Amino acid sequence: MDGVNIAMALMGLGELSLGAYVLVTGKVPGGRVTEAGQIRRLGVVSILFGGFFLLQVIGYLGVRLGLWSQGIRGPVLLLAFAVGTIALVKYSPMFLLTRFRRRPERNSIDHHG
Repeated sequence: MDGVNIAMALMGLGELSLGAYVLVTGKVPGGRVTEAGQIRRLGVVSILFGGFFLLQVIGYLGVRLGLWSQGIRGPVLLLAFAVGTIALVKYSPMFLLTRFRRRPERNSIDHHG
């Protein structure tokens, strides 16, 4: 389980640093997003995802290191999932979803019927 927590901690720190960079500079690495509103949303969602990963690691390490009991870990994990859900539902930038949306085909005719 330690390897998973190390990976989650690294992902969380990476997301936090990306979100901070985007919000401070107003630029997205790669330059695919240029609209100010989308840039802010990307920064916020990155920080929230970073918090999602780090809260899970904090909950696990707190119990493992004896800082608190298993009873505290549960609410910390629930908070982590609440933060992750807010990131996905409320702040997820629309440009992330465009590649999964199906574009209407022009002149599509059903030749199978």
